[in-house]
Amino acid sequence: MPARYLIRMDDIAAHMAWDTFRRLEQSFERFGIKPLLGVIPDNRDVSLKQFPECTGEFWAEMRSFQDRGWEIAQHGFQHLYVTRDSGLMGVNNLSEFAGLSYEEQHDKLARGQSLLREHGLRSETFMAPSHSFDVVTLRALKDLGFTTVTDGFAPFPYVADGLIFLPQWLASPRVLPIGVQTFCLHINNMSEQAIETVEHFVAEHHHEFLTFPEARTLATPHSLNRIAGSVLGTAIRSVRSWRYRQRMKAA
Repeated sequence: MPARYLIRMDDIAAHMAWDTFRRLEQSFERFGIKPLLGVIPDNRDVSLKQFPECTGEFWAEMRSFQDRGWEIAQHGFQHLYVTRDSGLMGVNNLSEFAGLSYEEQHDKLARGQSLLREHGLRSETFMAPSHSFDVVTLRALKDLGFTTVTDGFAPFPYVADGLIFLPQWLASPRVLPIGVQTFCLHINNMSEQAIETVEHFVAEHHHEFLTFPEARTLATPHSLNRIAGSVLGTAIRSVRSWRYRQRMKAA
């Protein structure tokens, strides 16, 4: 099967780079792309509060996207990092969840889930801040009825720990030979060039995009996919570690 693509948008909250969001919204609507919106249930991150506030009613905005077929993911709880645990992904050494007890993680996830439901949002997908979660997080997610995690190193969606993982290891869209890949957009940090890259990719490859429900149907427990993912994850972490060391040398 040729490569297929998904888009997720992180750090969706009342305070964000709304001009960038609106611009990308127009592109996605024009070409029928249905992104995943990672909504923070109770944003307490002061670094995000610096961005412009929604001019309308934020939760009504989110419900309108849900009604249009855009999917909602629960992006943590308050977006506050409380540990230095990089979790299963090993990407960033800070976490809102990894390293905490089951009771603590379950409580945060349940409170976030309740807030989204109070505002009329449905979510079966979890998006961890800084890609950091552990096996305890997965157990709590499953117990709370989540079906999907938008993360993972693998060519194709896979099933593990009773959950579906939709691979995500690229931030900028690019053509791939095979697989199903989620491009992760942090709209608060996107440059003009980054925005244009997304716009051009969507215009040229919109027929190759999937919806998130379609992607879930492709999930497999096949061991070869998991082995390939393990190798891929090791390679990606090594490259990121090398780049970090180079930046430290240059500083």
